[in-house]
Amino acid sequence: MFTSEILENEIKRLVKKYPFAYTEVIGTSRLGKPLYALCVGHGPKAIGLNAAHHANEWITSALLMRFVEEYCAFCEKDHEANGLEQITLYAIPMVNPDGVDWVINGIKPGEWKANACGVDLNSNYPAEWDTARVNKFDQGFTAPGPKGFVGWAPLCEPESAAIAAYTMLRDFAVTASLHTQGEEIYWRYRDYDPKGAKELAAEMQRVSGYQCVDVPDESSHAGYRDWFIQEFNRPGFTIECGLGENPLPFEDLEEIYKKTAPLLWVPFKR
Repeated sequence: MFTSEILENEIKRLVKKYPFAYTEVIGTSRLGKPLYALCVGHGPKAIGLNAAHHANEWITSALLMRFVEEYCAFCEKDHEANGLEQITLYAIPMVNPDGVDWVINGIKPGEWKANACGVDLNSNYPAEWDTARVNKFDQGFTAPGPKGFVGWAPLCEPESAAIAAYTMLRDFAVTASLHTQGEEIYWRYRDYDPKGAKELAAEMQRVSGYQCVDVPDESSHAGYRDWFIQEFNRPGFTIECGLGENPLPFEDLEEIYKKTAPLLWVPFKR
């Protein structure tokens, strides 16, 4: 299991172990829990990774923290050659700490994806939010609940508002959001064609075995990736990690990481 308390302890451990890593509190959740960014390096190219927009996809927080530690160990060998002077990694390991803790502690059932207000955080961004609202209402998601409710307005939730503001502040060159499950890579939004996105997606597919696919229109819009591509016209990816039924068992972490880590390295090597 990987609760918000475990995350805090892991962040403290990494920051203590690696002097070039540091943390920022970028906001708070609905219930007042801190939203952390774990930062590595001080280069001009900013790469943004995030995980656990959805409560029952909490295993992605552990995946991202595992990757951050691997990246730190890599950079420790030779600071300049390994990217600390060229790249800054900004990792937001747990976008939805309230929901994660609810699911892990049994307060909400395993199908719960939303935050503490019953809003699906990955349907609360201002990329065709009105279209997403119509689509979700047609599917029956008309009020706060376990999943699918887009909220009362774009960025009405403190978590999504904090992530959006931090994205604007740090001006990411590329982003990837970790979700589960399906072993798929979503890289396109509408007719936007960010420079280099297709090539990055193809390389991610090659090194991981995950398949690049398009999101059906009824499931698209108002997600973080959608908004990032629309706002910046830069490469943004949703990575659906693992196979099975959410929440994926923690015992699968090692096997999932073996496939996921190689694709997360791709933006750092381009």
